[in-house]
Amino acid sequence: MKQWVIRQIGALRRDWLKVLLISIGGLLVVSIGSQLIYPSDRMLPFAELDSVQLGGWEKTDAARQLDADYTNLMVPIYFGSNKTPYHSPKLADIGIAVTNTDRINSMKYPWYLRIVPSSILWAHFITDKSGGPKVDRDSNKLDEYINKQLGQSCDVKPQDASLKMGDNGLELVKSVMGGTCDISTVKQVLSNVTPRLDQGNQVKIPMNEIPPAVSDEDALNFADYITKRVGNSVPVTVNIETVRIPAKEILGWMDFATVDGKIDYSFSSDRASKYLNDNLAVKVAVPAGTTTISTYNFTETSRVDGPSGQALGVTETLASIKAYLDGSIAKANVMTVPVAPNIVYNRSYSSTDVGLNALIQQYAESHPGAYGVSMIELGGQNRRAAYNDTRVFTTASTYKLFVAYSTLKRIESGAWHWTDQISDGRDLTKCFDDMIVKSDNNCAKALLLKIGFQTITNEAHEIGATHTSFMGNDGIKTTPADLAVVLGQLQNGQILNLQSSRDTWINAMKRNVYRQGIPAGINAVVADKVGFLDALLHDAAIVYSPTGTYVLIIMTDGSSWGNIAELTSQIEALRNQ
Repeated sequence: MKQWVIRQIGALRRDWLKVLLISIGGLLVVSIGSQLIYPSDRMLPFAELDSVQLGGWEKTDAARQLDADYTNLMVPIYFGSNKTPYHSPKLADIGIAVTNTDRINSMKYPWYLRIVPSSILWAHFITDKSGGPKVDRDSNKLDEYINKQLGQSCDVKPQDASLKMGDNGLELVKSVMGGTCDISTVKQVLSNVTPRLDQGNQVKIPMNEIPPAVSDEDALNFADYITKRVGNSVPVTVNIETVRIPAKEILGWMDFATVDGKIDYSFSSDRASKYLNDNLAVKVAVPAGTTTISTYNFTETSRVDGPSGQALGVTETLASIKAYLDGSIAKANVMTVPVAPNIVYNRSYSSTDVGLNALIQQYAESHPGAYGVSMIELGGQNRRAAYNDTRVFTTASTYKLFVAYSTLKRIESGAWHWTDQISDGRDLTKCFDDMIVKSDNNCAKALLLKIGFQTITNEAHEIGATHTSFMGNDGIKTTPADLAVVLGQLQNGQILNLQSSRDTWINAMKRNVYRQGIPAGINAVVADKVGFLDALLHDAAIVYSPTGTYVLIIMTDGSSWGNIAELTSQIEALRNQ
C-alpha cells in the first residue's frame, strides 16, 4: 500500500511539472509571437525620446509631435551678467527648423531582439538614441531677427529697478543691466545653438555692461523709506476731523518711475478715486444750486444765478498726501474743487423760421446723439428750418426712396412693367410695395442692382440730391437736405410725369409699418420711410398736418425713436402757435 501511494505521488509531480512546462512554453510562444508581429512603424511601449513619452505611438505621429515641441522651444538670450533673459525667441524666430523623422525611423526593433522573450518591454533602453534631430539653419531669418531686436548697434538699454505693490507690501522689480556688444558675436552664438528638448537651450552673450540708474539696492532703500513714512496709516485732515487712510491703500495707489536718475512715485487717480469718494467725498460735499436761464429763440432774456457747490478734488487731495509723505508740508488735507450750478433753461420760441431753427438746434444739442434735421412747409407760410441738414449720414433704408424714384421713371418710360419678375417670385408691383411698406431688403437690392449704382446716383443728382452717392466703399450716403428735396418735389408734383406714379409711391409710404418715429409724434396722416442700422435711426416724412403739409427729415446717430417723436411733437406745436 505504501509503495502504491509513493508511485501515485510521483505521477502527480510529473503531471504538474509537465503542465508547468507546457504553460511556460505557451507563454513564450505567445510573447515571442506578439513581438514578431509588432508593427515596425510603431514606437516600442514605454519609448522615450528627449524626455517626451512616445510609447506605442505611430512613428509618423511621434515625429510630428517632436517637431511641434521643437517648434515651440524657447531660447532664452542673456546679455552679460543679467539673470533675466533679454528675449526668448522660438527656434523659428532665429532661423532654426528641426525635423525628427529620420531619427524616429532609425529607432528599429530588430528580429534578433524580437525572439528574446519580454524584449518588447525593455528593448527601448538599448535603442541607439545618440543622434539628435536634423537641424536646418536660415541665416537670413537670423539676420532679420537680430536687426529687429537689436538693430546695428547691439545696444541693450539698462532697465532701472522699480517697486510694485504685493500681498505683503512693496516688492522689488529687479533692474536689468544694459550695455553694448558685438553684432557678429550675437550672430555667431545664435548660429551655434544646438536645440534639445531635454537640455537647457539658453545662450549667453558677452557685453560691455552699463549699469542702470536705479539699482536693486536703491529701490529697496526707497521702499524702506516710503514704508516707514507711510507707517500703519496716513492722517488726512477733513475740515476739523482727522481721518487715517490705511497704509495698504496708500501704497496700492503708487506708481513708481525713474525721475532725474532717481526712483520716485506718483499716485494713480483711477485707483485712488473709489476709496476717496466712498470715504471722504461726503464729508466735504456741498450741493450746487440751480441757475435758471430764460431764452427767446436764440436770445437769452434773463438769468438767475444759483450758488456754486464743492466736491472732493481727487487729484488735489493726492497732491497734498504726496507733499506730506515727501516732507514738504506738516499735514495732508482733503482738497475740494468748485462745482458749477446746474443750469435749467426756460425756452420759448416764435413761430417763425428763426424760432423753428432755434427749437430744432437747441433740442438736438440737449439730447444724446448726432442730429441732422430739415423741415420745409409746402404751403401756407412756407417756413423752413434746418439743423446740420448738409451733414452726410449713411442712409440705412432711406436709400429705398431713391430706388423708388428710379424704378417709377422706368415704369413711366415703358422700359419696365409692373408684371416684371424681381425677387423671390415677386413681380414689380409686389416688390415695390414690400420695399416701401415693409422695408424689404431683397427687393430693394434686386432693383438697385438692376438699375446700377452709378445710374441711380446720377438720377439722384439730376433732381437736386447732389450730396447723395451709392458709389462709396463705406455705404450709401445722403443728407437730410437731399431727402427733403426728393419728398418735397414728390408731394408738389415736380418729379415724375404721372400723378398715378406719385400716388403709388406716397400711398405706399402712408402704409409704412414702422411708425415709432415721426408718426408717433403727431396726430395726422404721415407718409414716411424709416431707416435703421446699428445706432442710426432716420425718418423721412411728408406730414399732412391740419395746418398745412410739410416735409420733415430727422436723421440721427445715437438717438432714439422716442426723441424723434418728441422733436416732431414740439415742431408741430410751434407751427400751430
